[in-house]
Amino acid sequence: MIEQFLSEMARYLPHNARLMGCQFRGDPNDDVPGRWRARVIDHPGLIDNGANVYLTVSAMQRNSRGEFRRRKENFAGGLLLMIDDLGDGPGAKHPLSTIERLPPTALIETSPSNFQAVYMFNSLIKDRAQFDSLIRAFIAAEFLGNDPGMAGVNRVFRPPAGINGKAKYKDEHGNPWRVRSVQWSPQRRYAIEELAAAFRLTLTPLRPPPPRGATRSRAESIRAFVAARAALRAAGMIKREEPNMEGWIDIHCPWTATHTNSADNGASIREPAEENGWCGAFRCHHASCAERGWRELTQWIAEESDSVLRMTNENALDWEEYNVD
Repeated sequence: MIEQFLSEMARYLPHNARLMGCQFRGDPNDDVPGRWRARVIDHPGLIDNGANVYLTVSAMQRNSRGEFRRRKENFAGGLLLMIDDLGDGPGAKHPLSTIERLPPTALIETSPSNFQAVYMFNSLIKDRAQFDSLIRAFIAAEFLGNDPGMAGVNRVFRPPAGINGKAKYKDEHGNPWRVRSVQWSPQRRYAIEELAAAFRLTLTPLRPPPPRGATRSRAESIRAFVAARAALRAAGMIKREEPNMEGWIDIHCPWTATHTNSADNGASIREPAEENGWCGAFRCHHASCAERGWRELTQWIAEESDSVLRMTNENALDWEEYNVD
């Protein structure tokens, strides 16, 4: 089944793009560094059937450093739309009748009586803004309830492979729930316009934000990052001071309380670099934080934390590590 599924996902895949995903063993609610880092998964032999398996809804291409990443700037095209938490199981939020108006390409049972509906597209969606507007329209119309986790062209979903490692879904023998397909109709493929019409949605393009760092000098941006990092440190939110090889520093997400079961799924801040306009960056691996970035994090600090106002001499010198003239 997964071989067919991957093949159909790749039907319109550009030669320079790849299917990507992440997979790991254990409970998805456990805080394990690096587990949500996406890698190329374009062959069934790469699937770990004893792991939680997630694939991206978009194809990804290499960035300027030649790396495949699950980042918006790596977007090569939308492949499918996924509607989550359908059914009447303990984790379901929407009835299966939600999708009666348009039968999906696949219906995947990800936990007992809890399903994901997958709508594969009839061509590659090259317009990222158009794909993003479709996802946001589903949220606005409340077909996806109030869960903002459906936002983001770089989001992931469970294909019909692997297991659901959450402890609450283990059977009486301790065996995990095996993710499976209950409907599979690969001939069903749709255009964005068909999906919007079937669910009576209006697609509204998102206005692009102003260029990052447009009104700040490089030195000012780095000073602002250092102040934000100091505030997080004072609040006890930095897990590991040393950045990883890519410059990311592990932190506790400020919005953990809004995550499913308040799980700390892993979040991090990125050191200032040319690729982020020397402003720094923020990411959280929980779906509900998909649209939250550095701007939202610094806004939270300004509203919720006064430690940024209590800079010490040590913090004032931190910025010099970035060698700014």
